[in-house]
Amino acid sequence: MNLQNIPYEAALFEKAVGLYQARNFSEAEKTLHQILAQNPRHAHSLHIMAAIAYNLKRLDSAEEFARRAIAADKNIAVFYNTLGLICSTQGKSEEALTNFKKVVELDPNHLDAILRIAQIYVQQGSVEKNNSMLESALAFLKRALDIRPDENTYLNISYILQLQDNHAALIETGKACLARYPNSVRTLLGLASSHNHFHQYEEALEYFKRALAIEPANGEIYAHMASTLKELGLVDESISMQKKALELLPDQPWIYSNMLLSMVYASSISPEELADTARLFGKHIADRLIRNRPFRNDKDPERKLRIGYVSPDFRSHPVSFFLAPVYQCNKQNFEIFAYSKTQNEDSITNFIKPLFDGWHDIRFLNDDQTADLIEKDKIDILVDLAGHTGHNSLPVFARKPAPVQVSWLGYPATTGMKAMDYRITDSYAEPNGMTEHLNVEKLWRLPDIFCAYLPHPNSPAVREHPPFEDNGYITFGCFNNFAKVTDPVLQTWAKILDLVPNSKLLLEIGGINNDKTKLEILTRLTQHGFSPDRLILEQRSPANQYVLYNRIDIALDPFPCNGGTTSFDTLWMGVPLISLAGEHFVSRMGVTILTNAGLSELIAQTAEEYIKTASDLANDRERLKKLRRGLREKFSATPAMDQKRFARNMETAYREMWKKWVKTSS
Repeated sequence: MNLQNIPYEAALFEKAVGLYQARNFSEAEKTLHQILAQNPRHAHSLHIMAAIAYNLKRLDSAEEFARRAIAADKNIAVFYNTLGLICSTQGKSEEALTNFKKVVELDPNHLDAILRIAQIYVQQGSVEKNNSMLESALAFLKRALDIRPDENTYLNISYILQLQDNHAALIETGKACLARYPNSVRTLLGLASSHNHFHQYEEALEYFKRALAIEPANGEIYAHMASTLKELGLVDESISMQKKALELLPDQPWIYSNMLLSMVYASSISPEELADTARLFGKHIADRLIRNRPFRNDKDPERKLRIGYVSPDFRSHPVSFFLAPVYQCNKQNFEIFAYSKTQNEDSITNFIKPLFDGWHDIRFLNDDQTADLIEKDKIDILVDLAGHTGHNSLPVFARKPAPVQVSWLGYPATTGMKAMDYRITDSYAEPNGMTEHLNVEKLWRLPDIFCAYLPHPNSPAVREHPPFEDNGYITFGCFNNFAKVTDPVLQTWAKILDLVPNSKLLLEIGGINNDKTKLEILTRLTQHGFSPDRLILEQRSPANQYVLYNRIDIALDPFPCNGGTTSFDTLWMGVPLISLAGEHFVSRMGVTILTNAGLSELIAQTAEEYIKTASDLANDRERLKKLRRGLREKFSATPAMDQKRFARNMETAYREMWKKWVKTSS
């Protein structure tokens, strides 16, 4: 190039651009200063100066140069794009949005600006739960697809549709992406997840298998596929899949949690193996995170205590229905704080928020930030309401942000963590000496029962007479998660039906309205001796929580994982429950619920006794009618539903826990 024919300013600028592209920022700046000394409004030089300052993280200087460039020439899209990037990095989302929109105004096909506008709308829409912002983000992303189809754009659209719970559109988008990118594992996993949402488990499994064929060493595929298998009731297969996932991703706490939850349901897993696996979670994940530093909490044993509750389920969820005693605590002696990881807040969330003295949304905080917040709040006793269930905060508890930490309600076994001090139980579920070896935590046995039941205010009335009087046959039923219905359970129930002529079994199962899933489940049921004409299979739905009970005469508790909320619902709806007593908490929830309800006669000690208890009751129609008569009223008068009594028991427990900590830490 003959520089003699190029104006001096243009030659210097070309040199500066070359230096900038070579990332020789210091020399580029020197050259640009030469230009600006002669022409302070040289717009492109000002813009390159802004870009250099941005790269060097000198954001204030970058903003100043970008604004000077725009002032010198207001019609160049890239200037606004750079200012938008700077503002976005500074956290000035609204200013960034304004500048990116100006870019698109000047250059309607500027893909980077279009995607960044969508990104801002997604961030704002997800944080503020603003659907109009999410719709705006969708519009810009679809515009980006028209300009240049890209897998990431499809995936971003899918993310928004997931936030909107629009799984039908999510499947449509996933299929469109898959048609263009048939080997996209992320898209295959997204499609599997969406089919899971609709209980289309067989379809989900097909997508998982396709993903595994592409990436056979991807641990996430095994982990997510395991959850689908569990929903189909194939718990042993689910556990095997989760073990494979852990081999590939040994440091992922959520995989441990998923596996432990499946193990709770499995008849093939002994209580000892369940406890040992939880201890492995502690050893390999949780115990390494503990913070060894002194607490600054006031050690007065009698002062007002600050109790923190951590949960992803402050919403229409069984956990929330057992929290009523928490809100009834004596406010002279206790302050209560919520740390909510609730993904989809609802009317229940809005109702309970004002009942807490402090409410923190921790969804967008990492584990360290959440632990810091709890320490800053000077929480004395921190209560985990999730255990190894979905979206839990066990890694926060692992950091030990409170002097006393307690596991209660959400998960029916040990967390396996040294940082968890106590697990709340009772002497019926866990008699002294029975399960201490199965728990890392100290067991704190409450008087009466480990929780108190509060039914939904809109629950229906109990039917006036048993269903058998209309049907002419006995209907047994179970409305627990189908994953709890293990093969030994099915074998036992089949024997009960054999002993009760013409009787039927009503089950509520997720996905049963899907032909492929129904065929899979019916095949399994018939293999265990059930004739299809003696089965009544209903689609699992929140709307069924109470109504199906008015269609059954006797409820059958699954084992080894008994019903929890479902068992309380059963008795509230006036239906007798037959339960088999096991040897650890999860298999003895029926024992404590029935004992507290005054129905110990319905507790069996062996599978044979379980069969006899259920069949004898079914064949003695007068006894069955007598047992059902007034059952709701009788149940309402027991400790299992005495909210005030339970609240005082919890307060006493908290005070004693605190005193023990004060004594040992002084």
